[in-house]
Amino acid sequence: MTALLTPRLPAGVTLPEPLTRAWAWMETQGFGLTNEHGYFLTPYPGTRQLGVVFSPGGSLTGWFEPGEPGHDDLVPLCEIAGDGSWCALWNDAGTTRFAALGSDGDTFLLADSAVDFLRLIAIGYDEIGFADAVTEPPYEEEAVEAHAPFRAWVEQEFGVEVPEHWRTFEPDPFKAWVAERKGW
Repeated sequence: MTALLTPRLPAGVTLPEPLTRAWAWMETQGFGLTNEHGYFLTPYPGTRQLGVVFSPGGSLTGWFEPGEPGHDDLVPLCEIAGDGSWCALWNDAGTTRFAALGSDGDTFLLADSAVDFLRLIAIGYDEIGFADAVTEPPYEEEAVEAHAPFRAWVEQEFGVEVPEHWRTFEPDPFKAWVAERKGW
């Protein structure tokens, strides 16, 4: 994943090392898949979508077109819901954060750091396309179980605890950033 995504990064943007370590772990586990649509990587086994799906072929189309203010500050990383919502790496004035671009126009900050983003994924939500979706524990037991090896790896690798549910950010800096660039 790292080798495929790195050439697509805007100038001055680098992939956070915890994220590239996580991708290497996923690939070692055999969680990658290549088909006629490209390369896909998940933090869980199998071909059923039970959470995020990383892909170097993501697009900001519909949100930020090339040349528009904000386009070069975002890198699409993974689909976060079956409806086409995406997580993007957000270069927030030199700080790397992770933000959601929802299919219905919802924007929100997912995590302030790569390790926190990995903790969020490891909880085992099958979808995180809406801010309210993460404030309660996940309800899809199959997804939670599928993420168990990744959850254990995140906790051991980074010396952190993966919580039962996530939080939202109020006020949300990403929502404000998008509104400013879009003139909303």
